[in-house]
Parts: sequence; structure tokens; C-alpha cells
Amino acid sequence: MNLEYVKNKIEFYQDFPIKGVEYIDLNPIYNDPKARDILVDKCIELINNIKFDYLALIESRGFLIGSILADKLNKGIVLCRSKKNRLPGKIQTVRHKLEYGEAVMQVQEGDGKVLIFDDVLATGGTANGAFKVLSLSGYTPIHSLFLVELSQFDVRCDTKYNSAIVL
Repeated sequence: MNLEYVKNKIEFYQDFPIKGVEYIDLNPIYNDPKARDILVDKCIELINNIKFDYLALIESRGFLIGSILADKLNKGIVLCRSKKNRLPGKIQTVRHKLEYGEAVMQVQEGDGKVLIFDDVLATGGTANGAFKVLSLSGYTPIHSLFLVELSQFDVRCDTKYNSAIVL
């Protein structure tokens, strides 16, 4: 498995979406089936021995690789939506901080053990929001998986002790 091939696909953009933030663009990985397959295989290798019921996918880029992982692992999906009024039924909502502002996260109520998945771990704000809203919704977050971690931020993630970083 050649993770260097995958890492070389990543592109960085300074001062996007706002000044002082470095944007990490994983789209070149998603556009390349070989890179995507290598990435998915590495994710599976890291979480294959963890017992969980659902992958909790964080909108929107967490949906991309996360859906493939759920399919390959034969796991259900819990959607962590970042916009209000996108989920029907009984939902829970939390506000959380981002590296460049605030956001909301919503999840439909349910139960079971979840593994939180997202593409980028920056400050930990989104991961913390997911951890909190999933817990409020009846789920038990047991682990988290991120494709990359941005070292420029002081990560303060409640789930950090049970996290894995792929790239």
C-alpha cells in the first residue's frame, strides 16, 4: 500500500476560505480511483478490529470516503448534518466552534456504538460537535477516524484519545 502516492495528490491553499486558514484539498485523491482505493484500504486496516455499529459521517466531505467505508465494512451510516432542517424525525442539535467561526450539527436520534469519520481534523471543533450531538442523540461514540490532521492548530478534541489519522 503506497500512502506516499496518496499524500502527493493533496493540494494546499493559503488564506482559504478566509485569511489565516490553510485549506487542504483532498479532491485530487477523490478524483483518482487508485489513490481512493489505497486510502480506503488504509482506513479499513486502521479500524477493522474496532467493534461498532455505525459510521457517523460528518457533512459533507466525510460522506465521500465514509460511504465507501460503510459499504465495504457492512456498517450502517449516521449522518451528522451541518445545516438545520435537513433531517426529519426526532433530532438533536448542538452548536460548535470551527477554526474560522461557529456552526451547528444535527443528528437523528438512535442508539448503538458509532465511529466518527471526517476528512480533516483541524481544531477538533467539528469532531467535538459530532461527539456531543451523537451522545445527546442516544449513540455511544467509541472511536474517531480522520484522513488528515492540520498541525497548524492546537487540536482540542474530546475523542482524540480514541482517534486515528490516516495520512
